[in-house]
Amino acid sequence: MKSNTAETNTPAIAAPAPEAKAAAPNRASSIISVARSAAGLLVAVALVWIAFSFLTDGVFVSDRNVTNLMRQTAITAMVALGMLVVVAQGEIDLSVGSFMSLCVTVVALLEASHLVSPWVTVAAAIGMGVLVGVWNGTWVARFGLPSFVATLGGLMLFRGIALALSGGRTISGISEGIRFFGDAFLSGPVLWVFLAIAALISLLPLRHLNDPARRRQALVRAILGFASVALLSWSTLSYLGLPMPVAITLVAAAILSWMLTNTVWGRHVYAVGGNRAAARSAGIPITRHLMTSFILIGVLTGLGTLMFVGRLGSAPPESGLFLELNAIAAVVIGGASLYGGTGTVPGILLGALLMQSLSNGLSLLNVPTAYQNIVSGIVLMLAVYVDVLSKRGGKLFVRP
Repeated sequence: MKSNTAETNTPAIAAPAPEAKAAAPNRASSIISVARSAAGLLVAVALVWIAFSFLTDGVFVSDRNVTNLMRQTAITAMVALGMLVVVAQGEIDLSVGSFMSLCVTVVALLEASHLVSPWVTVAAAIGMGVLVGVWNGTWVARFGLPSFVATLGGLMLFRGIALALSGGRTISGISEGIRFFGDAFLSGPVLWVFLAIAALISLLPLRHLNDPARRRQALVRAILGFASVALLSWSTLSYLGLPMPVAITLVAAAILSWMLTNTVWGRHVYAVGGNRAAARSAGIPITRHLMTSFILIGVLTGLGTLMFVGRLGSAPPESGLFLELNAIAAVVIGGASLYGGTGTVPGILLGALLMQSLSNGLSLLNVPTAYQNIVSGIVLMLAVYVDVLSKRGGKLFVRP
């Protein structure tokens, strides 16, 4: 009888062991989830700002530098918004930096000729974005090339054409009409109206307070959104106003966020990246969605080009260098997965701000560009590693 009792009790004692082993990955997954959330990203940005403010004796958070930081972030964020749609469908675009170099060169040549109006230049930048999007989309969606290979080819192709057109020289002579996109400010009543609309949009999640399942998330999103608008108001009202690149990027972000969360197209974007076979079985037009995503990132990069040229007033031959890596890093840091199916616009904006804050702060500390690239590379690798961790339940190592 003792022997039988021992045998029956043994499984009862041993049973909790697997649950205990499984608890660690679950806790790790929860920590990763919080770190990649909007709240976690805001904390990370705040820590970076505090650190650089201390190291630069307050220069980092001065009105002038904050305005400069917002302009720099706007360009990276604009491209990252397009990268989000591409990555959410399980693809990638490595050609955006080289395309910006080509687009910058063409825009500068048109401006330097003084033969066309600024509106023609704007149309040319957007039109080039459409053509490059069709080019990349055709190779990926129609011919079936992996997007990594197709856009890597574009990276070399577009950079080569840009250097051939510019002769490796900086082109100047940008008109005031194009400078407007990168150098102007919203101020006065227009700025107040813009900030009021932004505040109202930030409070939209509160409409879900009556839904118990979404109440907590809605409250957190509303608080974070309103806090972001308050920070934006403080930084703009205390200086010259809201930089035009920031205003353009925020408008584009608001439109894209609404499309991704409230339209059939947005649901299909995540469906294609989440499970392409299931999406195809459900009748979702995969080819059309992939083409649209590459056209969208091309157009947004074209707009980013106008902001870049307008801010500098010239077109240096190294324009767009490493832009694709900064955009990808912003997307992954912002919570999107390189495996597809996830990602939010607020996360991407915060990811771009974090990346640009690191670059800006290191520049203020006179850290050489080589070491800045080292830091950016490490941040990108860590961001992708965190993405991988989230997919395998928080396990640090691959099982041999």
